[in-house]
Amino acid sequence: MAALAAGVAACCPVEQTDERGWPKELVLGLVPALEAEALVDNLDPLAEHLEAELGMPVRSFVPQDYTGLVEALGSGRADIGMLPPFAAMLGQRRYDLEPILISTRKGETGYRTQWMTNDPSVCDEPPVVEERLCETRVRGRETVTRNFLRCDGDIEQVRGETVAFVDPNSTSGFLFPAVQLMNNDIDPQEDVKGIFVGGHDAAALAVYAGDTRFGVAYEDARMMICDQYADIGEKAIVFNHAPMIPNDGVQLRPGLPEDLKQAITEAFIGLAEEQAHLPDDEKVLWILYEIDGFERYEPGMYDPVRKAYEIVRR
Repeated sequence: MAALAAGVAACCPVEQTDERGWPKELVLGLVPALEAEALVDNLDPLAEHLEAELGMPVRSFVPQDYTGLVEALGSGRADIGMLPPFAAMLGQRRYDLEPILISTRKGETGYRTQWMTNDPSVCDEPPVVEERLCETRVRGRETVTRNFLRCDGDIEQVRGETVAFVDPNSTSGFLFPAVQLMNNDIDPQEDVKGIFVGGHDAAALAVYAGDTRFGVAYEDARMMICDQYADIGEKAIVFNHAPMIPNDGVQLRPGLPEDLKQAITEAFIGLAEEQAHLPDDEKVLWILYEIDGFERYEPGMYDPVRKAYEIVRR
């Protein structure tokens, strides 16, 4: 009993908990998948929903990178995080962070990396032009049709080139493409010059602007900014893909009460369900991360990420 009391005190001092034994405030952290300013602008509706459902203040913040959020959760400075799978897996290993939900997009719980280039000669055949709706993530902005180019090209062509990666802890923005390179006898540290640009939109823009010949991002990150850069789908050509990756999701710091963890889980699921009938640009979770639903996390879901991490770490 003494040990239990000490553990509870260390987690949630009496003066910092309410009558339910829950913290008097929760801190929500979101990683910068798009420009930090745009992310901050869309945080309030999610925090307000959680406040209403949980009956407590929810404060939100955007760290500089994935590692910053993992460290904040591990040290107790944040309670809830929305992390990509690599960062979530590292958080599990280092700090016992608890995944509770896996995101779904168009019903899928997985996604993949796309390789982009601004050089059509990389393509085995002339690029195919696809006319698609530009799915803007800005409320009220008119949806328009844009051209998006894709082709098939050999990954060997990135050898000796500069590549715009997203973040060292990004699953689709570094980890899985690094494993793909290694599987093709290309050392991601020695055989390419990698630069980390901080966001998936930034990686697409680096290719678009000609800062690098190659870049990686999740599929299809060009959609994030096709309303601002009308020809990004034509100048950043997708030519290759890495294997499938389990989706991002919602994680909690260790030590939260079980009933609170359940309430947080239900609050996120409830938000997705309540807004399912709305246009995408009015859905809070879609604007933030193009999330249209959740599945409850099951043990082992991030095993492919762990295996990829172990390959890269060797």
